Amino acid sequence: MIIKRASFAAVAATALLLAGCSGGGSSDAAGAAAESASPSPASSSPAPASTEASSAATGEQSAQEACQIIISSFNDVTTASSEISTSDPQAAVTRFKELASKVQSDFSQITNGDIAPAAQNASQTLDEYVTFLEGVMADPSTASGLGDQVTALQESFTQAGTACAG
Repeated sequence: MIIKRASFAAVAATALLLAGCSGGGSSDAAGAAAESASPSPASSSPAPASTEASSAATGEQSAQEACQIIISSFNDVTTASSEISTSDPQAAVTRFKELASKVQSDFSQITNGDIAPAAQNASQTLDEYVTFLEGVMADPSTASGLGDQVTALQESFTQAGTACAG
């Protein structure tokens, strides 16, 4: 019975991460599409283009650069999480820990003031989710909090995607 509960947690974790990343990726793709559309009007107005050029010259990270990091990281996590085997819950949790570390490393590169807070929140929420999963492995009776953890993680990924679409 413990193994079934732990397997359920791993399955739910995999499903969540896939749903969260796919949702985040979709939002990010929409954000990237919106950003692709934004430069067109900006191109007709020289002032924003020169502001963007001066940001690049001063070494500031553009929103587009920051969002590309988010998109790339979410895509990597989605790919890796699809390969997680739920037949070994401990291995699944270990893989989620690795993915959380990767996201943290990727998102630490985000310096854009508009995007960084949402990215850091998503990274922190993923870390909290992994900690929760580790707790479920140690005590399967704590799995009742899974819904709240799933919701928090999905919301944080959505917020990161929304920041990019913004």
